[in-house]
Amino acid sequence: MQATLVDFAKDRVIYNITGCTAEELDNKLNLFFSSEGYKLKSTEGEVKTYEKGNRVMRILFGAFVKYNKQAVTIKHQGDLFSLLLQKDSSGMSGGLIGMNQVKKEFARLTEAFKLYIGS
Repeated sequence: MQATLVDFAKDRVIYNITGCTAEELDNKLNLFFSSEGYKLKSTEGEVKTYEKGNRVMRILFGAFVKYNKQAVTIKHQGDLFSLLLQKDSSGMSGGLIGMNQVKKEFARLTEAFKLYIGS
């Protein structure tokens, strides 16, 4: 599997991936997110949504409860997979502290993903 970083922003990361099948990429993504404590919440077409924490408890108790939601969009064209990783929650239910928590978690997750996908 060969991964090339195409675009990196504070709220999204795009990789071009070659040298694998859709099933291998899917398995690698699921393994990565489960190792980071995320669970696959939904799959709708090309978009997979992973969650960590409890959304209802986050709304009730704010920044005291951790909640993160990440979206992964996979587009396939020939041998090339384009993978878009983006945060799917703003952290607003946790106020300013919650928003900062979500931003830090996304930065941590993208760094961990860069190391994981490169290996």
